[in-house]
Amino acid sequence: MVKTLFKKYVIIGIWVLFLLLFSQSESNPQTSPDDFITARAAFLMDADTGAILYEKNPDLPLPPASTTKVMTAIVALDKKSPDAFLMVNKDATLVPRSKIGVRPGERWQMEDLIFSILLNSANDASLVLAEGTAGSVEEFARLMNRKAKEAGAYNTHFVNPHGLDQKDHYTTVRDMALIFKYAISNPILREVLKTKSMSIRGPGSRLIHLRNHNRLLGNFEGMIGGKTGYTSQARRCFVGEDSRDGKNLLVCVFGSQDHFRDAARLLDYGFNRDAVEERSDNLRVQKHENELPYNFKNKKRGYVLQVATFSKKRRASDLRQTLLEKGFPSFVEYASLENGAARHRVKVGLYPNLKIAKRTKERLKKRFGIHSLILHQSVRPS
Repeated sequence: MVKTLFKKYVIIGIWVLFLLLFSQSESNPQTSPDDFITARAAFLMDADTGAILYEKNPDLPLPPASTTKVMTAIVALDKKSPDAFLMVNKDATLVPRSKIGVRPGERWQMEDLIFSILLNSANDASLVLAEGTAGSVEEFARLMNRKAKEAGAYNTHFVNPHGLDQKDHYTTVRDMALIFKYAISNPILREVLKTKSMSIRGPGSRLIHLRNHNRLLGNFEGMIGGKTGYTSQARRCFVGEDSRDGKNLLVCVFGSQDHFRDAARLLDYGFNRDAVEERSDNLRVQKHENELPYNFKNKKRGYVLQVATFSKKRRASDLRQTLLEKGFPSFVEYASLENGAARHRVKVGLYPNLKIAKRTKERLKKRFGIHSLILHQSVRPS
């Protein structure tokens, strides 16, 4: 009887301990992604401000598998109208799966091919797009690499339009997030990426059913769209965007054991924490007067680093405070745009020469992941 009761209490105690540990881990939004990420590389950023919320090997060149097709769609739409028809060459029929079964000599509407590569990840459709819009895979790859730089992806080199493993075909999770951001700003691609399933009619009235490989779409809060990928070398890959309460996050994982789980948990982590490292990419500076005085030992002209732009003053002030606490002299500058909108720009400086400004820029990048813009301007002293 005593032994039975003892065993009963031990079992109850184990269950209570398990529940306590589980509830603590699930309720803590600040748990580091390092504790759960299986991906070889991962990247999470605020799509609007450029704030980096998490990164793991962000600039490690890796095979991207079928996430490549995001760039394929971008370049194809740059070259041809969605209503255009493209001829199928024999090469496209020989590529390994996934496929929609194109046949030599057929003419396919480009819009259907775009849906096929982004939903069904069709490799044959990718080759039809490349050869039909650029004349050859080599020329199409050259256009892909040029467009990558335009999107801010400088550690990327594509050699094919489908993402199958091939020498010198690589990108990084940071670059792919930027490429996806570029893609989803295109209204056509945005609608395609948001589509769960559809049917297209190929030549000869063949009915082909397409289903989006992105299982987070429709099953995960706020998922706008994404692209999956898998090869034996790349393992499981995913890039996508999620939106909640007016906040938009971009996520990318390469070399994952469970790409959907990694992406979902990273997004939950991002939405449940307050970002303090805010930045803006590709800032367009407008001429204006400095309206917030700041004392830089009465130096009136020199070099400053613009690190972020916000519509809300509070967010700018928060970032400025963080920079000050880390030893970077900073200030917030107010600007009124032509349409009446307000912008609050966070700047670091003033520095007497360009050499010091460049050194500070590297420190900001290393410390916060901030890509700042060096400006030569006057600052009104207090």
